[in-house]
Amino acid sequence: MRTSLSAFIAGLALAGAVSAARAEDAEILQRPDPAAILDIAKGFGSARMGKDDNGDPMISGRIDGVKYLIYFYGCEDHENCKSLQFATGYADPLTADQANAWNAKYRWVKAYSGDGSNFRMDVSFAGGITRANLEEQFSNWNAMAGNIKDFVSGK
Repeated sequence: MRTSLSAFIAGLALAGAVSAARAEDAEILQRPDPAAILDIAKGFGSARMGKDDNGDPMISGRIDGVKYLIYFYGCEDHENCKSLQFATGYADPLTADQANAWNAKYRWVKAYSGDGSNFRMDVSFAGGITRANLEEQFSNWNAMAGNIKDFVSGK
């Protein structure tokens, strides 16, 4: 009986700790708010808001000397988007072998062969994500910017 009671009390303590941790980052983003995304982007380098060819929000930025775009996807009348994608590209196309070499080495940012040598990282907001998690996605992109630059230049 004592063991069960001790386990129950430990479980309650753990549940309280999880609740407290969630309370610290209570800002759950259900969809990518362009203004919030732009605010975070500016914390990592230059960034400005624009629109893509379909009229959906798009952010242009620069991190570690690498120009990038953030596209918003699944938008309803150019609002209430469901996901976003970081993307950067270069004029020289990547071969399938080069893209595969990159993809075998790196997990978060994927390379695609063909014109533009695109490198992309998708972020889904399904179920909501915290602002801290979104900032971590920017940290991932920021950490990979130098690797992309070196990879494209052959270093």
